Amino acid sequence: MKSLNHLISISVLFCWVMVSPPLVRSQTGNMSDVTGPNPIDMINPDTSNGDPEPPDPTLIPPDPDPDPIGDNPNPTDPTAENPNPTDPTAENPDTTDPTAENPDTTDPTAENPDTTDPTAENPDTTDTDTAQEGETQDETATSDTETSDTETSDTETEDTAEDTKDSEEVADEPDFEQEIDSQAYEVQLQQSTPDLAILMQEESYATQISSYAEFQIYGEAPSVQQISQRLGELWLQTGKKTAFISISLQRNQLESFTVLPNVSSLAMDNSEMVSSNIANNQLVQASQTTLRNTITDSSRKRILATAKKFREEISNPRKVGKNDYLIPAQQLYEWIIAPLEPELEKYDIDVLVFAMDSGSRLLPLAALHDGEQFLIEKYAIALVPSFGLTDTRYVNLNQSTILAMGASRFKGEVQSPLPTMPIELETITHNASRGQIYLNEDFTVANFKAQNRLSHTFSIIHLGTHANFRAGNFDDSYIQFYDEKLQLSALREISDELGWSNSKNPPVELLVLSACETALGDEKAELGFAGLALQAGVKSALASLWYVSDLGTLALMGEFYNRLDDSLIKAEALRQTQLNMLTGKVMVQDKHIILSNGESLPLPDNFPDGSLILDNPYFWSSFTLIGNWN
Repeated sequence: MKSLNHLISISVLFCWVMVSPPLVRSQTGNMSDVTGPNPIDMINPDTSNGDPEPPDPTLIPPDPDPDPIGDNPNPTDPTAENPNPTDPTAENPDTTDPTAENPDTTDPTAENPDTTDPTAENPDTTDTDTAQEGETQDETATSDTETSDTETSDTETEDTAEDTKDSEEVADEPDFEQEIDSQAYEVQLQQSTPDLAILMQEESYATQISSYAEFQIYGEAPSVQQISQRLGELWLQTGKKTAFISISLQRNQLESFTVLPNVSSLAMDNSEMVSSNIANNQLVQASQTTLRNTITDSSRKRILATAKKFREEISNPRKVGKNDYLIPAQQLYEWIIAPLEPELEKYDIDVLVFAMDSGSRLLPLAALHDGEQFLIEKYAIALVPSFGLTDTRYVNLNQSTILAMGASRFKGEVQSPLPTMPIELETITHNASRGQIYLNEDFTVANFKAQNRLSHTFSIIHLGTHANFRAGNFDDSYIQFYDEKLQLSALREISDELGWSNSKNPPVELLVLSACETALGDEKAELGFAGLALQAGVKSALASLWYVSDLGTLALMGEFYNRLDDSLIKAEALRQTQLNMLTGKVMVQDKHIILSNGESLPLPDNFPDGSLILDNPYFWSSFTLIGNWN
């Protein structure tokens, strides 16, 4: 049998996916100041010799043992074969043997844990009844507007149900060899120091995304020290203090790894880097930059069942005005957030950036609840596929240029109409220094490419249309244009054609998809959603987990772009938008959307009279910021 520790140590150094050589992504990302040089180009800078130089074959993990079990029916501790004193467990003598509770575990050393998905269990087979329904609160007083708004979403709800059914049909049967490999990864993770565990998580998540989207990764994942210092630099630039949280769902427990910001003396002495929002007495640094929390009264199966229940309850338009989502929301908060809170509060953290494990990437994290408050009432929130695959450079988006495209109707009626889309596009561009609108027949793939080929670059691209992250292959997910569907793989090809991924060109700061749906319970669908910004070649994306309705989407988008004009970072702009909807400052009244600044957006004449409060998380928690949060 091959040594598990040897395989892990090799795979942690470099993680290569040799699927689609022409497309390459750096694991180090762009972690420089926006005014500085790009430390690693997205494409090998030496293009004179064609394709990037292949990796050293000695660094590629060898093929796994074809016999995953071997002749020994009672394998021993997988770490016993390696007497090497550099075993990560040596660095943490207090760590107990995680295999002690399960002596019957099959020998996991047969395969390389980094070459497969470490989360091999099938969330669709779990019991969704673990979270009980909560007490029902009084329904929000609404008029015919709410009834009409709910009815318009029935079609989308049925489509979502079909996608869920499809995901169950295409889901692979549990693979015994893959389960053994997953157990081996968990054993190694549990025995590793926090810093090494985070590095392993970074490699594992990057591999999952690259395998799904078929691109090649090169370079090393960032170290904990690099992540912490980058968070410190962004704190100085923006005045917002961010914690990076990597979540690992395991067979018998949950582990979270948190990296706190650390400001180097060199960065602190650079007056041009320090935001005017930070006073010298506020530069209080953490005594340690890495935190590890282990929750033993949980399991992957139980967590995923609770997450599925939470998502089903909160995304159901028929339950607007009820609070059935609260029990699973509070249980997930207890598992994921509560253990971290003392340190988060101690160091005045403002933003939480999550790298979530398989099966949990479609959680509306903003709506997790501590019994008194939603998580969004305390922190701004963002989701990343991994820290190393995220371009973290900060750019102020106040008065940014916007390319606004969308459709209120579609050729051949292949999708349900979006009657408020003309109002949405007009609203988001009226404050832009240079905003352009292309609606219906002008919303074509050809025109999309033509507008982006012009000499100037749009900082924000807003697509007001249906988008669907479906179960199945990468090409099954799409964005609907007026007359055709654009597959995600085709979007990536357009991105490369336009040079969005080229570090020498100004990047697209934000891609907005205002009417998305994502298949629940399918790993590939969630990989498509979590990796959206990376696949599109943009720094960040704002998209919805479920289709919210025309009224809810128009209200959120109108408020969000107003908040961006207040010079906030993107994650804080989204947080303020969600808070204003939660507190009733954004609402529907007398055929108008009323924004928090008093602006009134008229609705089409065929919309009913009445009022609608948008405080239920169904309306605001679906929208998720993916990628760069600054």
